[in-house]
Amino acid sequence: MTQKPALIFDMDGVILDTEQLVRRCWNLAALDFGMQDSDPVFLTTVGTTRKHTAEILLEHYGADFPADSFNSTVSKIYHEIEAKEGVPVKPGARELLQWAQAAGYRVGLASSTRQPIVERELTRENLTQYFDYMLGGDRIARSKPFPDIYETACRDMQITPSEAYAIEDSYNGIRAAHTAGMMPVMVPDLLPPTEEMARLCRGIFPSLSAFQDFLQATH
Repeated sequence: MTQKPALIFDMDGVILDTEQLVRRCWNLAALDFGMQDSDPVFLTTVGTTRKHTAEILLEHYGADFPADSFNSTVSKIYHEIEAKEGVPVKPGARELLQWAQAAGYRVGLASSTRQPIVERELTRENLTQYFDYMLGGDRIARSKPFPDIYETACRDMQITPSEAYAIEDSYNGIRAAHTAGMMPVMVPDLLPPTEEMARLCRGIFPSLSAFQDFLQATH
């Protein structure tokens, strides 16, 4: 690889520490909906869209489960807590983005979260300036683990997938990036690395700072 690779980040659980908050909101909503064993089901939805989450809910709890109402309740709780407490930036994220921009990397974002929320949350944390490109999950027909969002991001950024790192925390995201032909990198958040992840990933790093060290040493 003669030139620097592109870097395409997931947002939730990678740039922003939102997954812990979503988990908290999910479990609060689950009490109101009388859901049993909700946390393992939640973990299967990490890294995917609201639409795909609804499909998972219907599959697990039955066709008559009010999935849209549940998702709306989770969203309402999330925004109430977000407005009151804010959402922290993940350790090392701002520093990595600043360094990558200064070092001449092309930087994109491909998130399952809806575009308006992506833009609002990154603007609030003054992070949009570090991204050349941002793509939300509502602009893609099929969610991660399908590769569509990464294929679209690479096409829009005019980069070759095999010359781009996808920085992810979720199994669904890693699967999507791998299928798109990219170089998946896992920085675990809620989900621990597995044998499958080790097989699909170019690297698994304990933190974004460790990934930055890798880039500095490699490129």
